[in-house]
Amino acid sequence: MRILVFGSIYPDSFAKNILVTLQAMGHEVRPVRSRRLEIDGSRLPGKAFNILRLGVPRVEEWTYRTGIREAADFRPELVIVAGEQPPPVVIRDLRRQTGATVVQWFPDALANFGRQYILASDYDTYFFKDAYIVRFFREKLQKRAYLLHEACNPMWHRRIELSEDDRVRYKCELTVAGNLYWYRALMLEHFLGYDLKVWGTNAPRWLLSPVRGRYQHHYVAEEEKARAFNVAKIVLNTMHYAEIEGFNARLFEAAGCGAFQIADWKPGLHTCFEPEMEVVTFQTMGELKEKVRYYLHHEAERRAIADRAYVRAHSEHTYEQRLQRLLELTFGGEIDDA
Repeated sequence: MRILVFGSIYPDSFAKNILVTLQAMGHEVRPVRSRRLEIDGSRLPGKAFNILRLGVPRVEEWTYRTGIREAADFRPELVIVAGEQPPPVVIRDLRRQTGATVVQWFPDALANFGRQYILASDYDTYFFKDAYIVRFFREKLQKRAYLLHEACNPMWHRRIELSEDDRVRYKCELTVAGNLYWYRALMLEHFLGYDLKVWGTNAPRWLLSPVRGRYQHHYVAEEEKARAFNVAKIVLNTMHYAEIEGFNARLFEAAGCGAFQIADWKPGLHTCFEPEMEVVTFQTMGELKEKVRYYLHHEAERRAIADRAYVRAHSEHTYEQRLQRLLELTFGGEIDDA
């Protein structure tokens, strides 16, 4: 198939994992290129432009026009909007100019719906990682929505040979990878007595937490993420509080990398991994502290749990498997098929 992927492409991004997997599956795939996706929002000019874009609807629509023109030239059969939320008029124009089936695969929590463009846009099918959002879209909005979790990518989320430099650079007892925000910081403040490394490049200046001292100001992605996760004794997976019944990508990535992780318990997690046998879970801070203390001193148990999670991730939770299901449901599923 000719497939267009509409999302930000950078190392280990959701859209990049989708794009490279579809290419490996034999499809003809291109990313959407637009001014909106190419703006560097971390620099002052990009920040100023984003303020203008969000304040003037026509400017916001204009930032996507290049992508729509390129999409029409490519003549895709399918467009996968990978978490991006363009205005409804953009999706309408995209459908009209390409004649393609357009689906939304949203990888975030409902707290990130923003202006709720995703509700008002005319997608053929919606895919969400949170069963609560799926029910909401089906029952309240009568949309064609399905549950589709995130995944690991065996191209780089895998066990790889570690060098001595790797073991020195990434060595720690506990590690986390991702943005730093108050909830995560408050959770991690309980573990400042441990050798803790937090990987990422987004530590807001207003977040005055002692956890900033453990922030590495370095983004780990793809094979480097696999190295960092494998060297650490424990990957702490404190999911965002807005994850109601969904799980973050880290759940699958850490398992796919062969790492041992302790993750927030969520309803339905047992359908992906067996709790305490493949992924250790916690519900309270007291329980998390107790399990961190225990597993730091039980390496054989950590390794056995990580081994089982590794097998499960690579046999059931890869991007190829997710995309096969997306294609099946998009072109043949029924609305009552969860």
